[in-house]
Amino acid sequence: MTLRSLPPRLRALVILAGVAALIAIAACAINPATGQQQLSFFGEAEEIQLGAEVDRDFLSNFRAYEDPDLEAYVASLGSRLAAVSERPDLPWSFRIVDDEIINAFALPGGRVYVTRGLLAHLNREAELVGVLGHEIGHVTARHSVNALSRELAISAGVVAGLVLLDAGDTTELASSLGLGLLFLKFGRNQERQADQLGVRYAERAQFDPHGVVDALRILQEVSQAQGDGWSPVWLSTHPDPDRRWQRLAEETGLGPSRPASALQPEVDAFLSRLDGLSYGVDPRNGVFRGNAYVQLRAGYQVTFPEGWEIEREGQSVSAASSAGDAVMMLLPQVGETPQDAAAAFAQEDWVVVHQSWDESLVGLPARLVRFGADLDDEQARGVAAFVRTSGGVVAVIGVSSAETWPEVGRMLESSVRSIGGVRGPRQGPTLPDRLEIVTLDRAMSMGQIARRYSPHLDPSALALLNHVAVDQQIPAGRKVKVVRRAHPGS
Repeated sequence: MTLRSLPPRLRALVILAGVAALIAIAACAINPATGQQQLSFFGEAEEIQLGAEVDRDFLSNFRAYEDPDLEAYVASLGSRLAAVSERPDLPWSFRIVDDEIINAFALPGGRVYVTRGLLAHLNREAELVGVLGHEIGHVTARHSVNALSRELAISAGVVAGLVLLDAGDTTELASSLGLGLLFLKFGRNQERQADQLGVRYAERAQFDPHGVVDALRILQEVSQAQGDGWSPVWLSTHPDPDRRWQRLAEETGLGPSRPASALQPEVDAFLSRLDGLSYGVDPRNGVFRGNAYVQLRAGYQVTFPEGWEIEREGQSVSAASSAGDAVMMLLPQVGETPQDAAAAFAQEDWVVVHQSWDESLVGLPARLVRFGADLDDEQARGVAAFVRTSGGVVAVIGVSSAETWPEVGRMLESSVRSIGGVRGPRQGPTLPDRLEIVTLDRAMSMGQIARRYSPHLDPSALALLNHVAVDQQIPAGRKVKVVRRAHPGS
């Protein structure tokens, strides 16, 4: 029996009964870290399964950073913290994401990620411990599961679906959110709780708990330095009231950190681990050259229509016409072969295949599909190419309303068919810039350091990386971060 098969009045009763029953059951769930009651539609096994499924989606779109020693170091810190948490037996893992954005996040079940962009802005081990402890706190307090349960609870259709499905199917419904689970908003109280749990775990594991406060302060400094309307992604996905780091220090009784001179040995040891870290955009992960997107790692490029608004998230790219009547999507890792990927696409209930054939697109084997679609009760037309690249099978899909298809369909098909091997001169660097840790041979200001080691970088950006003022004199013998530029063709 399905919900749609019921008469309208009975369907409404099922929905209301389902909401009441599920909320009553969920009210019995206990937050493992606080002992308080918490809304949750998921048991621990379902939580772990959900995290694993979203993790697979995530890793198909974002690359793990390839530095085994640095990742092992991050994992060792995270494991020490997780071991003293209220949920030490979860299948914890700690990974580094190859992305320049400043972010960290945790999936249900104990999968924690930090970006290399965030690592580049940290100065000592205790600050990294603070970030990891905060993310572990979100997991131990089951904040993602609680946030997801709230999302499900306010959707009557989904709640009714939970009533009519077996308990194990709740994970299938939740995982349909895919990577959207990463961007569920936590409330201010949940963020405060994660901050406090980070301090708790740092103290239990015998780390300096000031690192939690210092990490918050550093991220706030980065936000302020970048100007109004901008903040690190970590702050946008972790709501940040003004002076949050000061509030945490007051609530936990943490006074000022030790003097900088006393912290220097720890700073030097940590900075040495960052030597060679990729900095900024890695062109191998995908760059835009005009309206062409070039993926050097996988060896392909695609040209989007002129004047369209284009956005990249990991290896996925979306583009939309200025009129909003047509869109394109570039999706990685969609199948084992172009034919398998096309067959799976054809099985989507909103897709009606009109034509399907094999073809070579600029030297790459592909399966092309022309199709119709029913999107939110609106008829649409589209074309898709499923292409084998050195990095796996990717899909590029163009869709417009059926009304505008006669006008834009030819342009969409031309753009979709443009996908193929990288062609033309490879202008610009093909490797990312790198952090280099240098020991000063004489006292210098950050402006002088920038001119000597990183002339391509604004001195204020280098000062922000080191969390000092541009005109501050750094004594001889001190280790500092500089940025070495990748040379074209390197």
